[in-house]
Amino acid sequence: MSQSDHGEFAGEDEGAGYAAPSVDMFAAVLLILLSGWYSWEAWGFRMPGGWRTAPGLVPLFAGLSLMAMALVLGLTAWRRRGQTAPAPAVDAATQGDALRTVMLIGVLFVYLLAMGSITFGLRGYVGGVYLVVGAFEITTILCLSALMRLFWNGRLWIIASVAIGWTAFLSVTFRNIFQISLPG
Repeated sequence: MSQSDHGEFAGEDEGAGYAAPSVDMFAAVLLILLSGWYSWEAWGFRMPGGWRTAPGLVPLFAGLSLMAMALVLGLTAWRRRGQTAPAPAVDAATQGDALRTVMLIGVLFVYLLAMGSITFGLRGYVGGVYLVVGAFEITTILCLSALMRLFWNGRLWIIASVAIGWTAFLSVTFRNIFQISLPG
């Protein structure tokens, strides 16, 4: 595997460097226009059950998030204008790793299989909030942990904390705020 032994983060394109500022600026403008149109369309969806169950709420947040990321990309490209991009450093360690790709496909397959076949859950009130811990939470935590361990060489307690925190956020957001049931 091409993971480093010292536990630092290394992205897939670690030695690729930046794109030319003009390319990043063009991409930022295009993404801002597309995400603005996407957000505008999502805002126009009917809200038959109020804003908490509006079908355009998640697409609106996705469009606004993409717009914010495109703005950061544009600002970064603006600051780098006039600079030349360094030549990327390519070595055997930065090449694609077929084994990790196969393992990614395997983890996603197991996740989808588990989401479709496991149906159990613990339900109850904790501190006045109705909470559900079911197949979605358990399989998502396990699969996220496996994926982070596979693609990032971080410490186990950090991986577990991120997986549990992100899954809890998704679960509470969809079940309690949007009142949308999740698989499992």
